Amino acid sequence: MITEENIYKIKIILSLKKLLEKGKNLQKEFKDNKIVYSYHGVASNALLRKATVNDTLNGNTMPKAVTLISIVEGMGFTMTDFSKEFDTISEEEIKLYLQDHS
Repeated sequence: MITEENIYKIKIILSLKKLLEKGKNLQKEFKDNKIVYSYHGVASNALLRKATVNDTLNGNTMPKAVTLISIVEGMGFTMTDFSKEFDTISEEEIKLYLQDHS
């Protein structure tokens, strides 16, 4: 059985990955934007170890609030951007994630 905490963890991972993808698309459209989409770039901007960013985005750890905020802001997004993504994650997306990672 999947716990509510696991659902939140998956929604965080999926939301961060969606923001990374948005960043990648924005980078193609606007050459001088401040959106970052590589793990290294996010880690550098967030003043975190690349391993911390990697572990968070790959679901190896549940980020503390400060780490999550640092990653989101390190990408060049706001917590409002993150929460919009978080709120749109569907049960179907969670099921697909679980299928791909089981």
